[in-house]
Amino acid sequence: MRRKRWWAGLGVVGILAAAVPVLSPAATAQVAQDQAADDYEPTPESLNKHKSPGWFDDAKLGFFIHWGPYSVPAYAPNKHGEASYAEHYVRLMNETGSDTNKRHRQVYGEDFDYDRFIKEWKPDKFKPEEWLKLFEQGGGKYFNLVTKHHDGVALWDTGTTDRSTAALGPRRDLVKELMDAAKDSPLKRGLYYSMIEWYHPVGGQIRKGMVNPYTGKDIPYTGYKPVDDYVMDHQYPQMKELVSEFDPDIVWCDSNGPNNANQFMAEYYNQAKDRPKPKDVAVNDRCGNWIGDFDTPEYTVEPDINPEKWEATRGLGGSFGYNAEEQPEDLLSSDELIDSFVDIVSKNGNLLLNLGPKADGSIPEMQAERVRDLGAWLKINGEAIYGSTYWNHAEDDNSNVPVRYTMKNGALYVTALKWPGEKLTLSGDLPLADNSTIKLLGSDGAKLPFKRTDGKVDITMPAQGASATAGRDAYTFKITTPGVNQLQRTKLSLPAAETGEPVTASVTVSNPSDRPSPDGRVTLDVPQGWTVKPDKVTVEGLAPHASRTVKFTVQAPQDIDPKRYRLTARAAFGRAHYESSQTMWGGVDHFENVAKSTTATQKSEAHGGVPARAVDGNTDGVWGHGSVTHTKEPESEAWWQTDLGSSRDIADIAVWNRKDCCGDRTSNYYVFVSDTPFTSGSVKDTLAQPGVKAYFQEKGAGSPTRIPADTKGRYVRVQLTSTTAPLSLAEVEVLSAVRR
Repeated sequence: MRRKRWWAGLGVVGILAAAVPVLSPAATAQVAQDQAADDYEPTPESLNKHKSPGWFDDAKLGFFIHWGPYSVPAYAPNKHGEASYAEHYVRLMNETGSDTNKRHRQVYGEDFDYDRFIKEWKPDKFKPEEWLKLFEQGGGKYFNLVTKHHDGVALWDTGTTDRSTAALGPRRDLVKELMDAAKDSPLKRGLYYSMIEWYHPVGGQIRKGMVNPYTGKDIPYTGYKPVDDYVMDHQYPQMKELVSEFDPDIVWCDSNGPNNANQFMAEYYNQAKDRPKPKDVAVNDRCGNWIGDFDTPEYTVEPDINPEKWEATRGLGGSFGYNAEEQPEDLLSSDELIDSFVDIVSKNGNLLLNLGPKADGSIPEMQAERVRDLGAWLKINGEAIYGSTYWNHAEDDNSNVPVRYTMKNGALYVTALKWPGEKLTLSGDLPLADNSTIKLLGSDGAKLPFKRTDGKVDITMPAQGASATAGRDAYTFKITTPGVNQLQRTKLSLPAAETGEPVTASVTVSNPSDRPSPDGRVTLDVPQGWTVKPDKVTVEGLAPHASRTVKFTVQAPQDIDPKRYRLTARAAFGRAHYESSQTMWGGVDHFENVAKSTTATQKSEAHGGVPARAVDGNTDGVWGHGSVTHTKEPESEAWWQTDLGSSRDIADIAVWNRKDCCGDRTSNYYVFVSDTPFTSGSVKDTLAQPGVKAYFQEKGAGSPTRIPADTKGRYVRVQLTSTTAPLSLAEVEVLSAVRR
């Protein structure tokens, strides 16, 4: 039986009023006036002023839970770690000829409707306290529970429909059980809500109402209560219910779609701040109004530092919902998980790591084991993660093993993703002084010797090797300098080229700490024969979280050779010294995109994603905006290529990735350049083809990833090494330097 809610009919304002202590009329009026003056309005201009909370920025790790009727069949084709979503069971069983459609007929029969899984869902082993304990053991600082997925089944006692676990199947308010258990937990609490329902009779994204995919007969949308308007009579009231009943710290929307999100977000932000004890809350970027406190790339990560807060989300395997087809070898290993997590944090991201419980509510041991391993690593190395921020660069092109950088207060942390051997080699731009100390976390605390050699830093490893630390899988080195209690960021920004006229080089110095910085100075080193003005700039101490950009005017000689030239910014603040280097082309007039409007082809085509979209001059990476290519899925070693019409000088090739999802697909790929046509669709054979130049890119393509080519060629190909992933590209620019 559905319980009567004490707050029914009050709305957000009424709920707040019921919770506020009684004040005098004058005091009440003044409080209301003060609050209203700063209230968020349901407009993009107002809502965009809200930023992710400090606790969210510092947390770094949360756990996602996908649990629903789809956990009963627990099936999706096993793609061995690549995305294949079991929680999409009802959609996929309705796609004629899909693996899920064929398997459902074989296992359950044509007359077995999806909604029967609701009835068969028996969460007998659901123990919310055990979930919370695992989240804490794994080092998580928040969790995010799916309250309703695209199948429309609500996991709480909602008033808009009987399509819920309270009225059907389990006959339990599962959201309430977890949120009640978490009241005394240190974890922040998040709730996921799907903005769409695939088969809702009024607002169905795919179809208005459900159908038997084998007979074509209409079937009931179990528990449905008739409504006139999907958004205002169902979606928006459900979102308000979640806030008023459970008071989440995060509302995590999904799938965009029709919405009243501006109004909802304004109310949510205001109810959080306009209470006797205000709290900081957050909303992600998928509510359909293209506004949010953080971006949420799915099964992909940012290729480099993104100063705007973001949260990567993925499962340990290829699914969010539990997929019984996956075996331990199909999941990320503990080592791979730790490496991915460190990479995300170094680029200003959080990881929202999904766990898919079985239908009975138990979390599979092969998932729990990896979570505990991550937590054990964090117990040793957590000081490099929690509360940290990104440094000048996340990676290091000069290191002898892959590393990632973070910093906090006056310490710089270098996490090596592999044990470096006898020494760790890093770039020479580290803020090191003669009296700096370097220590290995988890060891006995001994100082490690270091020396500068040929513009690099060599750090001698302990004689015991990796056994010197209690940690494993990734190894963190802490660099500190006496008297340095904070570190600054320095970033050098250059134009792509100087074109004979003076150009501006900008150096931005940022203070990410909570205390003012000391005074500093900035200089810019330029190639011999070039001029730079001024010769140095004095920077007064920066306020906490403040930045200042200083500009230099750079002039190159008129007769220089057309090639890349390196410039280096140097900054000194107190006892800490910093460097930031970049290259730019000199001796050129401009860059021409010689690929635009050329003849493009690809291995296959799907969903209307024609190859010409990648040479249409439009770099928009959102699939729905109509300028992204798409091959078939699955596809083996998918490729896209274009014919420039003649052999051209190629300076750089800029690859623009899809942005709305699936960006990880365009990783571990080659860019091939040739003066003669490619003779094979095979990566192996193309690598062996005479005259072909190959540029391998391990990281996911960005927006863009600009690849120095410095070659000549007529044919350009982008090709994945994956044997299953489709290829989607927003644009491929082939840039030719036009000499002056």
